Amino acid sequence: MLGHLERAAESFARYDEDEALGALLAAWRVCRSPALVKLCEEVEQRLVASRLDAEGNEKPSPDGTREVTPRAMASTLVSETRRSSTLEMFYLDQVLRMSPNPQLGPALVSLSGRPEFQVPLNLTKLCLALKHVGPPFDIAPLQALQTRLAPDNESSGRLAFIIRMGREWVPPVLGARAEAVLRDVRNALDARGDHERRRASIREQWLPQVYAQLDDDAARLVMADELVALGDPWGEFIVLQCSPAPDEARVDALLAAHRTSWEEPLGLLVMPGTTRFERGFPVAVQLGGRATLQPPWPEPGVAWSTVREIDWGGGLDREWFMHAHLRGVRRIRRMAFAAAHDLDLHPSVSRLELCECGGHGAHLVAGPGVGWSKTFEKLALLPSLSWLELRDADPVGLRHCANSSLARKLERLDADRQAAWRLTVRPAEQVPIEATLVSEEAVGRFVDVLRAAEGFGTRGLRVRCERRLKPWQMQELKQATEAYAHVEWG
Repeated sequence: MLGHLERAAESFARYDEDEALGALLAAWRVCRSPALVKLCEEVEQRLVASRLDAEGNEKPSPDGTREVTPRAMASTLVSETRRSSTLEMFYLDQVLRMSPNPQLGPALVSLSGRPEFQVPLNLTKLCLALKHVGPPFDIAPLQALQTRLAPDNESSGRLAFIIRMGREWVPPVLGARAEAVLRDVRNALDARGDHERRRASIREQWLPQVYAQLDDDAARLVMADELVALGDPWGEFIVLQCSPAPDEARVDALLAAHRTSWEEPLGLLVMPGTTRFERGFPVAVQLGGRATLQPPWPEPGVAWSTVREIDWGGGLDREWFMHAHLRGVRRIRRMAFAAAHDLDLHPSVSRLELCECGGHGAHLVAGPGVGWSKTFEKLALLPSLSWLELRDADPVGLRHCANSSLARKLERLDADRQAAWRLTVRPAEQVPIEATLVSEEAVGRFVDVLRAAEGFGTRGLRVRCERRLKPWQMQELKQATEAYAHVEWG
């Protein structure tokens, strides 16, 4: 047992509290000291609290499932919800598959008051579960059940054995060394709790000011200094990233160690390990995982206030992007054209990247059925949108864009077809349109692109070819540029 307790102390010291709880439970199975039971319960309560969302509900894992923990099973067993005897037996089978845990004993004893456990088969299963978990447990409810049993109940002997097991159990006495290690873990637990309360107080005081003044570093640096004084690595991270010459190696080391916990306030919509931080806070995220589920998505919390860029993840929650906490978002990347047709985007968005064949490898083929003109006119209503990027673009879509009211307000448009052609439109430039042919095999499509781009204006065009073309191909391109007042070839 001493070895288990020492492993618990070592694990707790390196902040692996899951491992620490496992070691404490292993020690409890050897020596079921009441002090050890209490410590197990407190460590588990910490772990449970760390896995709750803002509303107090258990956070599912990234794949949407929820772990069946001893605490969850105990809660299920004592629930007043009516359920069939078959379901009760299923739960008891689950208990028999779990490692013994001090929380399960009281829950199992509570079942003895239910009429169905006077049935011999059900009572046998309950006795097996109680024997598996072991004492201590309250024998009074079991004795009450014993008085209600029929004289010929074939499971009464098993129940009598369980009652005797509980009655004869004597609380063990820990050795001096085990007591000392247990006391060290207790002191470390209390100190950590106090430290976390002080850290939470600092965050509660300063984070509202940070979120209210996103462009001002004063509040975040004051908060960072107070966190540094507590030894919180986030404080050091904020200070480093606000420095004009940060130690990038140290920044990377802090991210490697703490990225997961710093991404956690953003919730499960974010693809783990992809968030970019600036000045200590998340500014660019990639949606993924639960973002592909059916709406409604979880609302973005206040931690999203610092996010400036969102890489779309394939989901279609119509109202999510309009949330007030996304007021800082300026850029949305890799959104399928079909999604832009269906979603409402926040008025703050100034740069939007659309993939006509779907984002993230999807195949949401955009075409007349999606409503080219309607989509571009809808985007024209976004007051801040000034830069549009069309990936995997098609001349048809380009023509619809050029003829829309959106084209009149854009300060820049970039369009391309991978390994085929690129187009950039900047109306304020002396030569507003620049088109590049990447592959000689795409000459025919490039001709259509040049003609579709006339809708953006014909004041000037610069054409570049990255491959040597045959004379007749060059002739095709020159014919396609005849509408432009000025053409430069490069």
